Amino acid sequence: MDTVKTNDSSTLSSFIWKAANALWGDFKHTDFSRIIIPLLLLRRLECVLEPTKEAVLKEYAKEKDAGLDLDLILPHISGLAFYNTSKYSLETLGGTNTRANLEHYISHFSSNVRVIFEEFGFENTIHELHKAGLLYRMTSQFAAIDLHPEVVSDRVMSNTYEQLIRDFAASINEKAGEFMTPKDVVHLATMLVLTPDEAIFNERGVIKTIYDPACGLLGFITDAMKVIDRLGPKAKIVPYGQELDPKTHAMALTAMLINGYDSNNIKHGSTLSNDQLREHKFH
Repeated sequence: MDTVKTNDSSTLSSFIWKAANALWGDFKHTDFSRIIIPLLLLRRLECVLEPTKEAVLKEYAKEKDAGLDLDLILPHISGLAFYNTSKYSLETLGGTNTRANLEHYISHFSSNVRVIFEEFGFENTIHELHKAGLLYRMTSQFAAIDLHPEVVSDRVMSNTYEQLIRDFAASINEKAGEFMTPKDVVHLATMLVLTPDEAIFNERGVIKTIYDPACGLLGFITDAMKVIDRLGPKAKIVPYGQELDPKTHAMALTAMLINGYDSNNIKHGSTLSNDQLREHKFH
């Protein structure tokens, strides 16, 4: 299959919107985001895992019946906090048993990834796409997008998510502005918080926590961490957050996993009525 190069957010968003055109008639426009975004996340995850996929499958075949905790073994092989032990990819699902093969594929991710697709209700989405006769077509289109990290950066992916959310929200007259904070605002807020002790970031071995109580797609946290990194690359920053919307929370979990952070640090729920990090303090 020829892979489509999409190394900037506008090109990627444009390609995805073209793929979404297949949904017209069978789905309402308000359903597009819950279908498109999980497929985009799935393609990104498999591209990130691809370099170590064969090694993970080999280790899984060797250890699956040994009674060992694979969550302790396979992340070391994948080089990430997550893994997949299915033989399938979006490209190899096939047109005959696409639904069963895709369900097998999703179910063989590590639990910290499966919860992401559960928050999207992706099992129901798979059923709906299958019933509409669109499942193979949609998976094939996303299989053709090159989302390997060396081609599409984390920032481009984040910008793409934000752009898609803005576009989908605008198309149904929701408030698109609630999803992202402009970079200049992030920079100003971060500098105001850090000004009293920014010199400490030049000390080797410093570990600091950063927290966003309405973290969205982690755009604020990500940009703030880049500001801190410019001040003192010797410091280690550990991100935390909480997000109310389950689909946005799922995307934040994905960003945490891909960037090598503990996804358990990002909680789901209302910070005002159900603060799940109330016992913690952050720098």
